[in-house]
Amino acid sequence: MIFGFFKKLIKYYIDKIVSWLRVKKLQFELDNEIKKYHDSFEKKQEPKIREVGKFGEDGWSISIGNIDDEDTKN
Repeated sequence: MIFGFFKKLIKYYIDKIVSWLRVKKLQFELDNEIKKYHDSFEKKQEPKIREVGKFGEDGWSISIGNIDDEDTKN
């Protein structure tokens, strides 16, 4: 009779530990998904496009983009 009680008690606590671990795993997975979701917004910044080419005379170039070069400032 006492052996059956301890067996049920041990099974109860093992079930509680397993359910607690499942909850912790779910929380960890949700935290990772939320972090990935927030990181995806941070990565969507406008890329800086810069193309430089020479046309015609020496020293003449055109830049497309919003990058300031020391060579193009007068």
